[in-house]
Amino acid sequence: MLMKPVREAFVTAGEVKLHCVQWGEQGTPVICIHGLTANAFYFQATAEALAREHRVFAYDLRGRGESDRPEHGYNVPIHAEDLARLIDALGLERPVIFGHSLGAFIALYFAAHYPDRLSKLILGDGGATLPWQRFEDQPAWLTAAISRLGTSVPSFEAYLQRLKAAPFLGPYWNAYIDTYFQHDVLQQSDGSVVSRCYQAGVLEEGLISDKAKPEEQWAQVRVPTLLLRAGQGMLTADDQLLTEAATATICQAIKGIQFVNFPSLNHYTILFGIEPGPLQTIRAFIEEA
Repeated sequence: MLMKPVREAFVTAGEVKLHCVQWGEQGTPVICIHGLTANAFYFQATAEALAREHRVFAYDLRGRGESDRPEHGYNVPIHAEDLARLIDALGLERPVIFGHSLGAFIALYFAAHYPDRLSKLILGDGGATLPWQRFEDQPAWLTAAISRLGTSVPSFEAYLQRLKAAPFLGPYWNAYIDTYFQHDVLQQSDGSVVSRCYQAGVLEEGLISDKAKPEEQWAQVRVPTLLLRAGQGMLTADDQLLTEAATATICQAIKGIQFVNFPSLNHYTILFGIEPGPLQTIRAFIEEA
C-alpha cells in the first residue's frame, strides 16, 4: 500500500491558491516541483523514499491539478514567485528545492534569484536550454502530452489504456504511475474524464528556456546542487529533454555540482521507482553534511 500524505491543503500564494501535499512530519523540508503537464503526485515514490526522515512537500503548479488556474500568468519567473510565497505560507526555512522537467527550470531560477531561500538544489532531468528552437520542433512525446489536455475520454479506464500504449510508460507501469494519473483527471457527470491541466496555460509557457534563460542562472547558483539525467530516449534514441552536450555545459557552469546519469530510465520513469538509483542518490545528497 502506498504511503498516504499526512496533510493536503490549499495554500494561498499571492493571487493563487495552490494545492499542496505533505508526507512526513519531521526533518529537513524538501519541496518538489513537477513538470509541464504533471501534478504533485508525480513525487509519490520520492516521498516514500524520504518521508521517514524528512518533510516532503509537493504542490500543483498554477493551472495544474487542483490549484487555481488564472487565465494568464504562466512562465518560470511567475512560478518562482509562487514558490517563494508558498515557502512563506508554509513557514519553512531554507528547504531543499527539487524540480523535475519544467520544475527543474523553476528550481534553477529560484536558486539564482532567491539564493538565501534554499539550502540545496536538485535538478531532475531539466534546467538546460532546450534542444529545439521552435515550438513545432519539439519531440513527438511532448506534443502528445500537450495534445491530451482538454480532450475528453469516455472513461478513466480508456484514458489509462491510451497511456499504457506509450512505449515509454506501458512497459514500466506500476502503482506510482497509476496514482499519478488518478490525480491527473477530472471525472465528469457522464463518467468521462479530462485532464485537470489547463492547456492554455501550458501553451502560454511556450519555449520554456526562452523565458527562463537557464544559461543566465547557472553561474548564480550558490548552494550544493545535484543534477540527474534520464539517458533513455522516449520514442527515439536521441529525443531526451536533457542532451549530453547540455549536461556537460551545466556541469561546467555550476560550481561543485554533482551529476548522475541513469541510462536505462526515461524522462518520466526516472522518479517512478522503476530502479532504486535515483531516489537513493537524492536521499544521500539531502543527508550529506
